[in-house]
Amino acid sequence: EIEFQFEPIAAAFDYESQIEREALVLIVDIGGGTSDFSLLRLSPERRGQLDRASDILASGGVHIGGTDFDRQLSLQSVMPLLGYRSLLQNGVEVPSSYYFNLATWHTINFAYTRQVQAELQAVRREAGERHKLDRLLALIDQRAGHWLAIQVEAAKIALSSTEQHTMDLAQLEASLSCLVAREEFDQAIDTLLARIETTLSRLLADAQLRAAQVDTVFFTGGASGVPLLRQRVAAMFPAARVVEGDRDGSIGRGLARDAACRFA
Repeated sequence: EIEFQFEPIAAAFDYESQIEREALVLIVDIGGGTSDFSLLRLSPERRGQLDRASDILASGGVHIGGTDFDRQLSLQSVMPLLGYRSLLQNGVEVPSSYYFNLATWHTINFAYTRQVQAELQAVRREAGERHKLDRLLALIDQRAGHWLAIQVEAAKIALSSTEQHTMDLAQLEASLSCLVAREEFDQAIDTLLARIETTLSRLLADAQLRAAQVDTVFFTGGASGVPLLRQRVAAMFPAARVVEGDRDGSIGRGLARDAACRFA
């Protein structure tokens, strides 16, 4: 027998095991590919009950996650070193599709085809800054797109606890590096955070609640550590207590509690 449970609901059950009184809780689960939200009424008295449908006031989500933050940071900071938004000799920008593919985890391999390599050789001949296209061609020749994506992800993680981070890109060109500041990262993800805010506003409307009625905002998920995201979400619920969940473990523990309740 198989039962399913939504991840943010599972995270809520993990948090419910820690509370001592009833609370209206917003679960903010920011994963690698999606941001998922649930508004629930939690309490010690409800803990362990099988039917919790009446306690789930609203759920919602948006297809934005950690890999989207990585893509925006890559386009903002690294890809210009490889020719993104640089000009050809006729004043037209180098085609951006190559850079979007390389900045997006699941499309990186699209850049390795013979057709793309031939196109880029032609672009290089017309480029105003050929040394940048040489770096791009070196990346493609080494099939190092995923290596670069990992460097960008590491920079994103580092910027959660420091104001700037230097990426070592010497694999592409001797002594090449990229200094990224948190402010630059914040600018890169601003439009994504605006969409998350819109989704949360819609969630409140679905639940017919005001932001001031939310008692607690519970953060979980691997990408929930982005400082500006936390600030923007917390600012929407100024009266709420902010709780840091286990980014990697809250959902798993909540699923285990739900399974024990269902099948014990």
